[in-house]
Amino acid sequence: MQRSHVLGLRLTAAIGTVLAVALVGSHAVAAPASVRMSTPVMAAEAAEAQVPYPSVSRSRLNSVGSSGFLVHDQSTPLWTNFADGSTSVVRAKSWAGEYVKASATATLASDVVAIEHYEGSLKITELRDMSTQRSVGISPDGAGNRLVGYVGFQYFVRRWNSAGTEEVQLLEKADDGKLTKLVVTGLPLDAKEATLAAATPEHAVLVYQTSRTWQWALVDLATAAVVQRHDMRSASDSVAVSDTHVAWHETDDAGTDRVVVTARGANPAPDRSTVLGKVRGTVAVGLVGNWVAYGVNSDLAWQDDPSPLYALTARNLTTNATRKLLDHTGEVATAPDGTLYASGGTVSGGEGLYRIPMGSAGAPVATRVASSGEPVGVGFLGDSVPEVIDLDAPGPARFTWRLSRLNVLVNVTLRNMYTGETKQETLRPYASPDDLHSFSFEWDGELAWHNNPDFYTPASAGNYTWRIDVKPRNGIGPGLSASGSFTVKRESGTHDYDGDGQPDILERDTAGRLWLSDTTYESYDELYQNPQTFVGGGWNVYDRIEASGNLGGAPVDDLVARDRNGVLYLYLGTGDSKAPFTSRIRIGGGWNTYVQLTGGSDLNGDGRADLVAADKSGALWLYRGTGNHKTPFKKRVKIGTGGWGTYDQILAVGDIAGAPAGDLVARDRSGVLWLYLGYGNGHFAPRTRIGGGWNTYSHLVNLGDANLDDRPDLYGINRDVPTSPFLHRATGAWRTPFAVRSNVPTVFYGPQTYDLFA
Repeated sequence: MQRSHVLGLRLTAAIGTVLAVALVGSHAVAAPASVRMSTPVMAAEAAEAQVPYPSVSRSRLNSVGSSGFLVHDQSTPLWTNFADGSTSVVRAKSWAGEYVKASATATLASDVVAIEHYEGSLKITELRDMSTQRSVGISPDGAGNRLVGYVGFQYFVRRWNSAGTEEVQLLEKADDGKLTKLVVTGLPLDAKEATLAAATPEHAVLVYQTSRTWQWALVDLATAAVVQRHDMRSASDSVAVSDTHVAWHETDDAGTDRVVVTARGANPAPDRSTVLGKVRGTVAVGLVGNWVAYGVNSDLAWQDDPSPLYALTARNLTTNATRKLLDHTGEVATAPDGTLYASGGTVSGGEGLYRIPMGSAGAPVATRVASSGEPVGVGFLGDSVPEVIDLDAPGPARFTWRLSRLNVLVNVTLRNMYTGETKQETLRPYASPDDLHSFSFEWDGELAWHNNPDFYTPASAGNYTWRIDVKPRNGIGPGLSASGSFTVKRESGTHDYDGDGQPDILERDTAGRLWLSDTTYESYDELYQNPQTFVGGGWNVYDRIEASGNLGGAPVDDLVARDRNGVLYLYLGTGDSKAPFTSRIRIGGGWNTYVQLTGGSDLNGDGRADLVAADKSGALWLYRGTGNHKTPFKKRVKIGTGGWGTYDQILAVGDIAGAPAGDLVARDRSGVLWLYLGYGNGHFAPRTRIGGGWNTYSHLVNLGDANLDDRPDLYGINRDVPTSPFLHRATGAWRTPFAVRSNVPTVFYGPQTYDLFA
């Protein structure tokens, strides 16, 4: 959408081509240093990688050779060449000479890939050098063998021998078909379930279980002889070997995980152990010179729980100094020359494959050699926020945003640019198989009243901004902030001074101060009245203050007030609850002849609000509205000849009985309420008795449509407890125009006493 902006807590320059289109026209700004996160050590000479890498979250690094690397992208094996960045699907060659879909298994310390497919029910295994295309067909699972693992064109199998123990053999098939078999010597007699864990071109590490414990054994690939053995506390999901050390991950009986390193040789120095705590996930282990690297395999897009172990960390085996290499760890693999590689990413370099050699300063450095184009931080991909939101339309307004990943916490803020009132919500979006990037927020049109989270108010028409502040739930990489703007469309209602579509109450206290109370109708059928907002002082110069409806043509209702000299003034509405009225405009004098004034309703069907006045003789007069605030009323017309002096309150309530015109209700001094149905021409039908007991209210207010059913309601101030008002909802039936009263929950600030309501 247009008008959106992106602010990163530290957006990277390496978001790459994936986000290049999405961020056109947006702004990315680095955060102050106080909120920046630590940056992994990167090679100063690192260049922008041109080699592609699949999404780290959906792929798995299998092996790295001298010329390229093997990755499984979901279920598809891909080989990528370092030299030119070309990527191809690894396929098998069938008996018919066609290349067919196959599975591929990594072979260690080489460019060789083990390719498996079926011809009918027969499993065919091929060892193929991806650099030279040399190919050898083998049968590692034949004749009772169980495959242990591959190192280049060599492979280990295990089988039961005549002594009843499990024997491990090292095999290699020459181009002429000759098969060489060597029995691995030096393993314990009770060793079983051996697996291949790590290798160099000269040596391999086998992991197995004995009757006493777990062990690893270093095997010479030329002779198949074990040259070193070591106990382990458990089986290991990650082992590394270099020319000088063996490192592995293990878990003790208490569930504590650690990385252990021992030197190679006949009389190695004591083990060096790094305690990791209780780890959830797979620990990756690698070796770089005199440093051990470790990190927990972390899913950038799905994982929720944060952990410092998601970073790939290098620890010096002599000094214990540590350096962060990657912010996010995938898998590690060692090339034939002993160089460590790792999938994952850094905030500054993005996601992909990293080469980790020793740097010139004597410590490992990470250089990206293949890129997936994904950021380690959360990337903003765009929004679908409507430019105009009509809050009078049915249903909530929907805001939709798109991020590079959804395992995030999102704080949503919608702000009225005029009043500063906001709506804030915290979301925990989750990706679905059908949509990995989009999440939505539905807005019911409410804001925090005066930004007090305990009270809510309907949003008024006007200009708004939205902002999302995003933080990764797994703690990997920085978050971001994005913002934009939109416009709210909403029709102002009767008795509505702040433009939010719902009526307000005006209250004057005995000190002459005028207050505005905003009301909100909740979906569970109750009207709430927010605390008062101070409008201004000096209103005790008036003896009448009346809601007049929209007299001046502005979007919100206005107010008329009569001073004690009989001069009537007009206050035009502004729509701002904090300053709801403009300076007064003089209408004219002589209005002290009237004992009752009421307005806010169209009584003659011309679409304009009119004013009704009862004089001291009991006659009723109609002042038709003009729509011009300079001369708001036409010449008065008598619509009642007498008897109106019996009432202590007359209210132009609007259409409460289903007819096409505004009606009047009047309360006599004995507390009986009467209905005058309007004809639509400024005149009324004979009165109909509504009922008695209405003198329990000190004031009645023609509130307008409080419960949003398109019928005007009646609001009453409890004579005994003024701070506990009641609402009578209109029924639309002229015989019983009002329902049984319901309480209006309120919060009144201060000890002031009110003497006038409008």
